[in-house]
Amino acid sequence: MTNHDEKPLILIVDDNQQNLQMLGSILKEKGYRPAIAQDGTKALEFVQKKHPDMILLDIMMPDMDGIEVCQHLKKQERTTKIPVIFITALFETSEKLKAFKAGGVDYITKPFVAEEVLARINVHIELKKALEKLEKMSITDELTGVFNRRFAYEILAKQIEMAKKECSRFVVCYLDVDNLKKINDTYNHAEGDKLINSVVNSLKGVLSASDYLCRMGGDEFLILFPKLKRQEAHNLIEALRIELNQHKIGDIPIDFSFGLSEYHAVERRTPDELIKMADACMYQVKMSKKMKP
Repeated sequence: MTNHDEKPLILIVDDNQQNLQMLGSILKEKGYRPAIAQDGTKALEFVQKKHPDMILLDIMMPDMDGIEVCQHLKKQERTTKIPVIFITALFETSEKLKAFKAGGVDYITKPFVAEEVLARINVHIELKKALEKLEKMSITDELTGVFNRRFAYEILAKQIEMAKKECSRFVVCYLDVDNLKKINDTYNHAEGDKLINSVVNSLKGVLSASDYLCRMGGDEFLILFPKLKRQEAHNLIEALRIELNQHKIGDIPIDFSFGLSEYHAVERRTPDELIKMADACMYQVKMSKKMKP
């Protein structure tokens, strides 16, 4: 669930209109947002347009049963983490095991008992929220709130796979904030943190929704540009650097050095190779600055 202030959206999938109405009423009464699909095909179409927080899925349906629908959901990256609670009138252990094997997290038996329905839903909604929070913490840099080093490698690997399939290109920018140690030593670490966040906030202001900004550690950042050409990425970041350089922390101008690398599907480079290439370009820029009088 992307917006935690919004009530959870729960998709109910059942070919029985009475069941849809009963479960919908139970959910509405407790503040949930129910949506309905009367067969498996409509359910799979729904999840391509909207992202429910949970799916209540009837096992026994014509054409495509609940087990098959769940298997489809679990194969897709977009839907694999949506918790599925099966709706069933079947009490055989073998059927319940099939449901769990397909990827279900729980089941609700017919006839419905409102208190049991809500208890099971509440438990898995809260568990989903907790897992999302942990996942976000695992890929987020604590100081800046941008993605961390771990995520950088994950998204680069995914972007490489996508570029291979589409025979496309993308650009990686490796950026090093200048003078962090000098500012820490001259003033204090709070001012150093201010420098880092000033650069990050400025970057956020020019990056598009399709770009990824990751802190690799200390004063180093990686930016993935899936849609820009190399020169376009260079112009964007250089313009920001020039603008930022007009500002200071104490008496020290804000500045950074950066280098770029570009992935071509025919070259088959790894995430490490792309990072090293951009880092090497960045290092040359940084050294040329130090050699200036």
